[in-house]
Amino acid sequence: MTFQRDQVWQNLERMYRSSIACKYARYALDLDYQRLPEEVIHQAKCCLLDALGCAIGAYISPGRPMVEEAVREIGGKEEATVIGSGWRTTALNATLVNSFLVRFLEYNDMGGGGHNSDAIASILAVAEREKANGKQLLTSIVISYELGARFSDAQGGHTSYEGKGWTIDIRGGVTMPPALGKMMGLTERQIANAIGICASHALPLGILDTNQEENTMSKNLRFGWVCHDAILACLLARQGFTGPVRVLEGEDGLQEVIMKGTMDLEKAVDFSGWRILDTRYKNLCANGTSFGHISATLSIVKENDLRPEDIAAVRIRAGLREIRHTGSLVRKYPRDAENANHSAYYASAIAIKERHFGPASIEPEKLNDPVVLDLIEKITIEPDPGLSEHSSQGISEIVTTDGRRFEKRVDVPHGFADDPLTDEELENKFKDMALKYMSMEQVNQLIRTIWNVDKENDLNRLIQLTIINA
Repeated sequence: MTFQRDQVWQNLERMYRSSIACKYARYALDLDYQRLPEEVIHQAKCCLLDALGCAIGAYISPGRPMVEEAVREIGGKEEATVIGSGWRTTALNATLVNSFLVRFLEYNDMGGGGHNSDAIASILAVAEREKANGKQLLTSIVISYELGARFSDAQGGHTSYEGKGWTIDIRGGVTMPPALGKMMGLTERQIANAIGICASHALPLGILDTNQEENTMSKNLRFGWVCHDAILACLLARQGFTGPVRVLEGEDGLQEVIMKGTMDLEKAVDFSGWRILDTRYKNLCANGTSFGHISATLSIVKENDLRPEDIAAVRIRAGLREIRHTGSLVRKYPRDAENANHSAYYASAIAIKERHFGPASIEPEKLNDPVVLDLIEKITIEPDPGLSEHSSQGISEIVTTDGRRFEKRVDVPHGFADDPLTDEELENKFKDMALKYMSMEQVNQLIRTIWNVDKENDLNRLIQLTIINA
């Protein structure tokens, strides 16, 4: 009997050791800073720079004081810092507030299987809690992007969630415990258990970012909430608490229930290459598939010096996903920032009036601007079968009141694919957001500290520079 029992237990151990959760845990624990190529380290710094800029730029967002006040009521140990206000609270609380800030403007990066810069709020909070140094911070950022991208590759890209009722951010339950658990000193088995705990509970629904429903403030916590739960899962696992290690491939796991058996598990554990290098950064505060037609409209307006009063009609053509996602009636007249940055109508109108679509473009008073509302009525949006369904390609056609007609097609918007933003452009983007709240001296110090964060033995200087009016 004892022999049979031992055989069963050994088989269970072999099965658990071969699970994707354990493989992700081993990947994280084996990845040392010294193994990171220089270009990977630099990209991680770019991710950090962009995320912190987006968070600072969102300081006056209507939802920030709401989230901050809610977690103030919860209270707790002073482990981590809230960006902007400088309030000290638990790592869990700081993750919620800061991830909300990173996501609010819809200006954050595209990489790591989605908008993975949302993860940086939790990584920074845990790094502060655990008194990690700059190299450890960057290593955990790399882990989150590498695993996030592989998870996304395995399930066929983020668009494969459409029609299944979930968002791309379910990946965080699998990918964030390794990135956080490494800094928290967890073992392989503890990280694998944390993945099981988190991924079996953290399942953000598609209604948070769907086509025919208004977006709400909760959209900005899609990934942040998963990261919050990932920290809690790591804390539980460190105490010996267990979770379903085969949460991805096991019976009624993510593969069976969420992905309906379509996930390529071999891709999930293909650890070759560096996926973080594919990360791209936005130069517009808009949904990624909107960039082509917004860029086309901006080019026409600027090149021909067109003003709102010159416009007779605007015809926007884009891929089917863009039309469904930002061209629905519920988004035509946005009532808040969450819908303004996901409205092809509003973005086109603002692009014509302001010749840009940035953080200031979604301020509340602009949603009722009569000039913008008049332009919206002149805009039509339709799918173009010649454009890829899920791409950022777009065409803008503008007819003026004096009968002139202009048309522009953009296949690769600046910042995408082989036309990424330069370091200088990233810095200028950061300054554009931060100088509204900070002095030039503080902003420049913060930028320098981020570029040299791997030389920081602790993160106190970096954290202090993120506080407004420090």
